[in-house]
Amino acid sequence: MKETNNHKNKTSLIASIVVIAAALLFASWRLGFNPFSGSNEWQWSYEKTIIAGEHKANSNPDIIQLKNGCYRIYSHGVGENNDGMHNIYSYYSCDGSNWEFEGVRIKKAAMPAVIMTEDGKTRIYFQRGADGMNGIVTAVSDDGLRFTNEKLLLALNEGELAGIKSFAHLELVKTDNGFRMYFDETGLTPQDFEKYKNNKDWQWGVTRIRSLFSPDGLNWKLDPGIRIDYEQKPLDLMQRAGSCTVIKEGDEYHMFFNAGFSPWEDTKWWKRMSWSGVYEAVSTDGLNWEIIDNDLMRGSDPKIIKMGDKLKMLISEDSGGESTRYDGSNSIGIYVVK
Repeated sequence: MKETNNHKNKTSLIASIVVIAAALLFASWRLGFNPFSGSNEWQWSYEKTIIAGEHKANSNPDIIQLKNGCYRIYSHGVGENNDGMHNIYSYYSCDGSNWEFEGVRIKKAAMPAVIMTEDGKTRIYFQRGADGMNGIVTAVSDDGLRFTNEKLLLALNEGELAGIKSFAHLELVKTDNGFRMYFDETGLTPQDFEKYKNNKDWQWGVTRIRSLFSPDGLNWKLDPGIRIDYEQKPLDLMQRAGSCTVIKEGDEYHMFFNAGFSPWEDTKWWKRMSWSGVYEAVSTDGLNWEIIDNDLMRGSDPKIIKMGDKLKMLISEDSGGESTRYDGSNSIGIYVVK
């Protein structure tokens, strides 16, 4: 009887050891994906939701500081009447915390990116696929509210955008000698790449970040190469890199972008939940980027700005799921560097 009990105890002990070892191996494998060690250079802290989704106007926000020191957000959505078309809307605030909805700025437009010109005007760039325009369009405004002189700058799959099937998420950065526009190259599948061209079973979308340069904001040339590529190290399993925001601090450019790991043939839901998020990369020239930090915050479409002496980040909050970001009914939250 004693031997039987000893045998049971040994069996239970061995089983427990096996379970613990398996759990440790699983955790080690799962955590082993994370290639980063140490703390982030900038520690981000969530402040609050600043704009609710009631107007269905909040997708892909961009933000600028105005001459009077106040701020304006431009974003897109289908609007409260929802006629199926995206329009660009705006919000106004003088403290960056309390925002007033201003209504429609440009109809049949999406993915706004905005700069203040040297003569005090507001120049907006956006995506349009209607009214005989299919590409990147620009317009100007004296007051940031009424935009005129719409002009198609770059036609999709023509000229500088030749070979680019579709694009999204424009981001503008002032450089020492002009402007750089980052954008998502979309519409790609694994079969577009040598590595996967013979694999007909995988149909997940691939997204990567590219850029254009202009000396004057009107004449643009495609920069050679890719800024953030799919499967770029150390994110060997990343299939979507996009929706970036860039700021220069000191001698370095900092990029924050969304990294996605789904849908992918063997990427399970728990991997997607724990891996997907906003990542950071750094560069000295705005062209060659090193990914340095991962999963800094939840949400999508980050947009960074300096308010006073603090760095802040707008984020599209995903509480309603992906469909809210499509129609603009997502809320917008804000983070601050501690």
